[in-house]
Amino acid sequence: MASVKSATLEDDIKDPDLLHQIRNPLSTTEELDPVSRLSLDIFIALTNGSQQMYTDIREALQRFDKRIVLDSYFVVKSRMEQLTGVFKVMTDMCPHGCIAYTGPFADLEVCNKCQTPRYKEHTRPDKKKARKQFSTIPLGPQLQAQWKSPEGAERMRYLTRKTQEVLDNKDRNGSIVIDEYEDIFHGSDYLQAVLDGRIQRDDTVLMFSLDGAQLYRDKESDCWFFIWILLNISPEIRYKKKYILPGGFVPGPNKPGNLESFILPSFRHLSALQKEGLRIWDGQQLMWMRTYPFFLFGTADTKGIPVISGLVGHSGKHGCRVYCGFPGRHKPGVAMHYPAALKPHNNDPGISDHPDIDINTISPPNVTEYHDNLRIILEAQTAKAYKERRLETGISRPSICLGLQRGMTLTPPTCFPIDLMHLCSLNIPQHLLAIWRNSGDSKVQFVIKPDFIILDQNDVWKAHGDLVASMRPYLPTSFDRPPRNPALKINSGFKACEYLLYFWALGPAVFRPLLPHNLWTHFCKLVHVTRVIHQRKITRHQLEIAHRLILEWEHEFEQVYYARDINRLQYIRPCIHTMIHSIQETVRCGPLNLLAQWALENTVGNLGREVRQPSNAFSNLAERGLLRARQNALMAIMPELNICGHLPRGALSLGDGYCLLRACERNEHAPSIEAEADAIRKFFKTRNDTSLPIRKWARLLLPNQQVARSLWKDGREGGRTSRNVKLKLSVNGYQVYSEVLYYFTSTTAPHGTAFALVSTYSNPHLELLSVSHNTLWVARHLGVHGLHVIEAKSVESVVAMIPFILNEEEKNSPHALDKYKDCYCMVEKPFLAAVSTVDELDQDGEVIDN
Repeated sequence: MASVKSATLEDDIKDPDLLHQIRNPLSTTEELDPVSRLSLDIFIALTNGSQQMYTDIREALQRFDKRIVLDSYFVVKSRMEQLTGVFKVMTDMCPHGCIAYTGPFADLEVCNKCQTPRYKEHTRPDKKKARKQFSTIPLGPQLQAQWKSPEGAERMRYLTRKTQEVLDNKDRNGSIVIDEYEDIFHGSDYLQAVLDGRIQRDDTVLMFSLDGAQLYRDKESDCWFFIWILLNISPEIRYKKKYILPGGFVPGPNKPGNLESFILPSFRHLSALQKEGLRIWDGQQLMWMRTYPFFLFGTADTKGIPVISGLVGHSGKHGCRVYCGFPGRHKPGVAMHYPAALKPHNNDPGISDHPDIDINTISPPNVTEYHDNLRIILEAQTAKAYKERRLETGISRPSICLGLQRGMTLTPPTCFPIDLMHLCSLNIPQHLLAIWRNSGDSKVQFVIKPDFIILDQNDVWKAHGDLVASMRPYLPTSFDRPPRNPALKINSGFKACEYLLYFWALGPAVFRPLLPHNLWTHFCKLVHVTRVIHQRKITRHQLEIAHRLILEWEHEFEQVYYARDINRLQYIRPCIHTMIHSIQETVRCGPLNLLAQWALENTVGNLGREVRQPSNAFSNLAERGLLRARQNALMAIMPELNICGHLPRGALSLGDGYCLLRACERNEHAPSIEAEADAIRKFFKTRNDTSLPIRKWARLLLPNQQVARSLWKDGREGGRTSRNVKLKLSVNGYQVYSEVLYYFTSTTAPHGTAFALVSTYSNPHLELLSVSHNTLWVARHLGVHGLHVIEAKSVESVVAMIPFILNEEEKNSPHALDKYKDCYCMVEKPFLAAVSTVDELDQDGEVIDN
């Protein structure tokens, strides 16, 4: 901590030229000659390619015209370094990953853990060569690049503009009014920092994210990534890879023994910038200024967060990562505490015998208690006293963030929000499945099997897995990766995005036939809360309902599943407790999905795929990360180098982000089906137009980058249905959902106007909607009776409509079969800011002769 507090730029950057470059950046960018510009354009276009690909194109152009001599691969890389000023710092580390030779280990020549020498043998004393090193990419030059162009400076002032809007929205008493949570600028902790003057209008607000990954599934290849996320820019672009700032890479194959020593150079650099400020050229205002980086949040998964928080981790007696003071209960023979609110009946005296805890009194992070307890830990005189105090306080050491400059970070532990990705997309689904299957660490021997164990029989589990896999054709392509058969794939790389769709999108439908009704409605409470906290925008009213439901869910979970039985204490895992904090944390930090680790997971994935040298994977990964940092900086400095996406040939722009995409008919004609003609005629009649010539179109690109298809061209065998849409319309207070038959234009309508012929779904089944806590929307497809024409811009998003799944009793009931005939469950895509993908656009559309 002291090493961070007293840090200077010279601590890790030894080259005086690089130091001068950071402190005295250029205000202008050199003009590129045509050949240099072409070389950079081709180099950037081939970023995911190899050096050989660039060389081959260079030679091909020279064969075409000997006057075209592109710069060599190495010249282009050197020019990128010169233009951006982005560089890496190499630091010695133990070959086995025990420590990095930083901070208290900086002067060691032998690892204090494994006794391995730091330097290679037979090297000259004045030219010692380290056995192994890791790379850090300093933050300063990357931030300078983001401000340098007019477009970049405009992007970086998004947070300032939105914050001012929030501060201006006050009630009669002068209090700030927040009715909807949209981004961090609605979080109470951020706003308080602004009101206190700790965050100024030109400051750069940052989030740090850390995680480990396996480069290869079938061999030891552990490595650790850390990145910086710019919270100044809009969340619409914040998580795209060209705005993610790589921070550093720790090579494997072994897991780092002291990970804090590896992130120390990054935090020292940040602390130094907070002290002296970072000189930048504001490309919008054309003036020099200083920006001070504010460390708002640090995120990691359950195992990684203790590295930066200094807390004991999830297995401790006070293991809550929010640090709310909730004491866990200990189960004899298990080296872990479980955060159960209810006292077990059959525990041994003296073990977990503190009384019941009222979960309604659970508090946000307690800063005062944290600092009081930290003082207690630091005053421990013996190893025994330290262990006892660590158990009772939940603190193992001071957080590295305490070394950052005072007032330039949220005070620990408030700067460590919940990681929604691991919590909702891995921990809770895996835990609930283990309980329902009575498997793994959750396995319990029962005299009488409880009714919540529903998937312990192989045939039931297999049938459920087949059902989940059968949902694939109904899930639009914009829903990312559909869940595979969990009975086959749950132990072999079932992805977080698959769990997200499986549990929180499909869950109410696919678990309804299995769970007893009371447990199904209990599960639906959790689904409701999870969907709310994943929304892009969350109203205060939604949060109030969700908070009540999550408290009810946790209390009922303990009563039904744990039932005060110490043999089932393992059912109350930390993820169950953490969900209680989800609403409070949303109010404190803003929408939690914007702070989740999707951005880091995406960075791990796309950088990992760029590794081209399996024999030297870790060095290659570090080089790819440095190249990514330089390319991102270059495109921020010179926006004209950005390769913008182009619409496919023949697309028709409708404005406001809407665009018709082929296939399309060549000529206009009258509809051949009378029911369709009547619907179109009725619509046009209201517009004082009786003509019917139309030209069909197959697809519609939406502002959210989803592609809504149509029945006309969405009937591909084995494909995924993307023709069901949510409309910006409501009937009797209920949202309208429809199936698109086709889109069309007409010469009788104004240019740039398009329409859609849709078949609507009925209003939802009210009983199912009510008992499922608004998570199971079941509606009947109205077919020809629901034909309507709408304006194409009335389409809001693409949704899934999956066939309604009957339970065994309903399958044997003629009344139920008739009641739910042609009924479908509506499923919306969970909000995945960092991993959402754009539907693939064909570069050539089809023209149909009619």
